[in-house]
Amino acid sequence: MKSSTRFPLLAIGAALLLQAAPQVRAEKVLFISVDGMRPDAVDALGPEALPTFHRLRREGSHTSNARTDKIYTITLPNHTCMVTSRGVVGKEGHNWIANGNPKLGQNLHRNHQAYVASMFDVAHDHGLSTALYASKGKFTLYDLSYDEKNGAADTTGEDNGRDKLDRVHLESDTGKLVDVLIADLASTPADLTMLHIRDCDSAGHSQSWDLTPGSPYTEALRGVDGYLGKILAAVDASPTLKGKLWIVITADHGGLTGTKGHGESDEANNFTIPFYVWGPGVAAGTELYSLNPDSRKDPGVENPAYKDAGQPIRNGDAGNLCLTLLGLPAIPGSTINTGQDLKVGTETVANR
Repeated sequence: MKSSTRFPLLAIGAALLLQAAPQVRAEKVLFISVDGMRPDAVDALGPEALPTFHRLRREGSHTSNARTDKIYTITLPNHTCMVTSRGVVGKEGHNWIANGNPKLGQNLHRNHQAYVASMFDVAHDHGLSTALYASKGKFTLYDLSYDEKNGAADTTGEDNGRDKLDRVHLESDTGKLVDVLIADLASTPADLTMLHIRDCDSAGHSQSWDLTPGSPYTEALRGVDGYLGKILAAVDASPTLKGKLWIVITADHGGLTGTKGHGESDEANNFTIPFYVWGPGVAAGTELYSLNPDSRKDPGVENPAYKDAGQPIRNGDAGNLCLTLLGLPAIPGSTINTGQDLKVGTETVANR
C-alpha cells in the first residue's frame, strides 16, 4: 500500500474558471468499476433487492447498453481503456492485453513503446489529488506505470512531480476496502478517486453468471449494492461531499449465463455493460443515449468497431468524462470521448 498526504489545491486559474462558468462542476469525482457486472441483473432483481442501483437510476442518468472494448472483454485491458480513454489494439490503442499481475519491469509505457497518459496524469498535473482503491492485486499495473520513476514529467503549471497516484490501497476483501475508502472520504478525500470492486466477477468465475435470484452471482451483486449504499450514506452525511461529489460507475465486462467465463468478445452478454452517472446537475431519471442523440448511438445488440459511425457509450468514455466533470481537458493521446462531448445533464460542463 502507498499513501501520500500531498493534496494540493486547485490552481488559481482553474478556480477563476470555475467561478466564471455558469455550469455546475464537481469538486470531487468518484469513479467506480464493478468488475463483471451484467446490467440486466439490476432489472432482474428489482429495487427491493438492489435499492442503491435503483436510487442511482432515479436520481442520476444511466444506460444498461454501454459497451466494452471491441476486441477484448477481460479485466485489465478494459480497465486500461477506462483510465486512458483508448481502445486496446492498434497504433492509437493502449496495447495492454495481458490480464495477470504485471511482471518485473512491466508497465504500460514500456509495453506500448511510448508514454500512455491517463486521467490520473491530467488531474495530478493540474494540481488535484488522486487515489486508487482496488480489490485485485493486478491493479499494481497502474501504480507501477504512474509512479515517481515511470510517470511523465509535469509540464502543466506548477511541477507536481512524476508520481500521478497520491494514494493506492489494494485489498482483496471488498468490505475492508470500502471501509478504508469511506474513512478517507470523511478525512482527506482525493479530488479524483477510482474504486474497483471484484465481487461479481469472482462469483461469476466460481459459479457462473446466473441471474436467478439467490444465486452466488446475484448475491454478490446484492453485496455490491450494499457497498454502494454505504458510500452514498457517507456522502449524504458529509457537509464537504454532499452536493459536491460526482459518481461514475461502469464495468469491464459482463458474463455468460451458465458459464464461468467472459472472454468471447462476440457474445452480447460479455460486451454489454452498465454506465451510471450520479451527482449535482445530472439529469435525474434519464437514459444516457437520450441525452446524447448527436454524439452516441444505441448499438442495439451489436458492438460496433471504433471506425464505425455512430459510436455507443463505452467504458472508455469514463476517463475523459471524469476529467470533464472536474473542468479539466482530455487525456493526451486518448481516442474515446476526446471531444468530452458525453452529456450527463443540462447543467453539467459544456462541450469542450
